[in-house]
Amino acid sequence: MLEHGGRLRAAAQQYGIAREDWLDLSTGIAPYGWPLPAIAAEAWARLPEPDDGLEAVARDYYGAASLLPVAGSQAAIQALPRLRKGCTVGILSPTYAEHAAAWRREGHRVMQLSEGAIDRALPRLDVLLLVNPNNPTGRRIETPRLLAWHAQLAERGGWLLVDEAFMDCTPEHSLAAHGAQPGMILLRSFGKFFGLAGLRLGFVLAEQALLDELAELLGQVGELAVIDQVLHIA
Repeated sequence: MLEHGGRLRAAAQQYGIAREDWLDLSTGIAPYGWPLPAIAAEAWARLPEPDDGLEAVARDYYGAASLLPVAGSQAAIQALPRLRKGCTVGILSPTYAEHAAAWRREGHRVMQLSEGAIDRALPRLDVLLLVNPNNPTGRRIETPRLLAWHAQLAERGGWLLVDEAFMDCTPEHSLAAHGAQPGMILLRSFGKFFGLAGLRLGFVLAEQALLDELAELLGQVGELAVIDQVLHIA
């Protein structure tokens, strides 16, 4: 993985400056931790189960028909390229560098694209990937344009992969309601908005068949009861 933030303890040790004296702007995690409810001791004393209720709570919050909890959206970023064979991936750039690194790592051809070049490049792409709103520019692509790109890709078995890690402040612009369509894959991050980064939680919104394939790849065994309890505050 690329170095993309955090590691404050290592920086404090390297420069001899106490952690509390740093202003850490290196990550996108909300600094205002959501208040934690009382967590039953049972949550720490049993193994995960697939019917803990986490998915139902998340579907309700995102307005999604189907989703998969993952150990942070980074897990999905690294795993999704393994579900396709040798394809051409267009990435709206500049953006979060882990996406390009993950697809290249699995041997795919990656094209860094400007927004104006997407329509011309689309016929040659198997996957179009973008962060919306973008990181680091904050630029947001309007929904009709995204749906038009998706329609062209899905017609030939392609994917529109949209990382919505920073969408919680403007949920009306999310594609979550369209997430179950074939060829549409959305990533959502918990820590960017709710803080509580120690939960290491993210979600993939997509059609159920793809989610089942991704769960098999990740060795998904269910959700933690403690996360289910925390999510009820959302």
